[in-house]
Amino acid sequence: FSGKIGVEGGTYQPADGPVQPYAYSRLFLEDHEDLTPSLSMGLAGEADWQGAPIPMLSAWPLDAVNNYLNLQADNLSSSDGGDLYSLRLDRAYLHWASGSLEASAGLWKPDWGGTAFYRPTDYFNPLPALVWQADEPLASEGLDVSCFLFDDLSLEGAVRWLEGGDAEGAVRLVDKGIGITFTPSLSWMTGRNGLGLEMAGTFPNFQVRLEGVDWLYADGHTAADWTAELSTVNKGIRYTAEVLGDNTGEILGSDSNGSPRANYVFLSAEGTLERQWKIAPGLLTPLGGGPFLLWPKASWDFSPSWKLRFQAQLLLGNWPGPLALAPGRCGLSVQNSF
Repeated sequence: FSGKIGVEGGTYQPADGPVQPYAYSRLFLEDHEDLTPSLSMGLAGEADWQGAPIPMLSAWPLDAVNNYLNLQADNLSSSDGGDLYSLRLDRAYLHWASGSLEASAGLWKPDWGGTAFYRPTDYFNPLPALVWQADEPLASEGLDVSCFLFDDLSLEGAVRWLEGGDAEGAVRLVDKGIGITFTPSLSWMTGRNGLGLEMAGTFPNFQVRLEGVDWLYADGHTAADWTAELSTVNKGIRYTAEVLGDNTGEILGSDSNGSPRANYVFLSAEGTLERQWKIAPGLLTPLGGGPFLLWPKASWDFSPSWKLRFQAQLLLGNWPGPLALAPGRCGLSVQNSF
């Protein structure tokens, strides 16, 4: 097994109270084994704990849809929000590949979409973009099969089973040309169906991505979420600008202030400085006005296996707007990879 273990300390300020301290710890373990030349196995799990003198949201992502099997233990439903813990299995799957066919089965997570801030076509992972600990979300129990029809054209179908025995699925046609990717998709989800599209173009000095889903709900109404992204690299720093159209309230989740119809702009810069320093400042602002979010991140790899990290979410401005974050959160963590 390999993994990561880390501890974090920081401050959190609720909307109607003073600044309070909190502590967060995380252990993540994973293993990948090649059983045969065409068959491999993957396992991953984590344990999280967060303590604070006041109720606050968990640092790790909470999934909106429960799997058919409950493969985690937590106190999220019984806690008052000040002391939270979770122990769960994130991945447990078999992957088979032979010629033009590939298949994954078990507890797995597909890698769909490509935009930096939010991916509307990542159907099985509808997590808000502002989650504090964004990596390794809980996977789905199901089956994924893909077939390369030609060198640049593949067809992928996936299905997952949810609590209660219901099933959700998606079909994707991936066309990868020279510098151009075109991916239409169709999904059937609980209470709605989606027609999605991903387009990406890579040019000598920049890259453009368009991604969106038009949802048709059971009552007949429609709503679309979409992103348009422009990125470029200059002197080792990647600059990204992304415009987001949120018509369902899912892009920011509970941070959208009950205003599902809103447009946002996200700006970021990510690069490595001298002595293994990495910086990733971000800025999220609603196009219709209101407070904006400053989201700086920085890390220092001070040894091959140790990393010091800092991030903050600071809501600036006190006028009305679609963002509903608490005024601020700052965290400093140390992490060991083994």
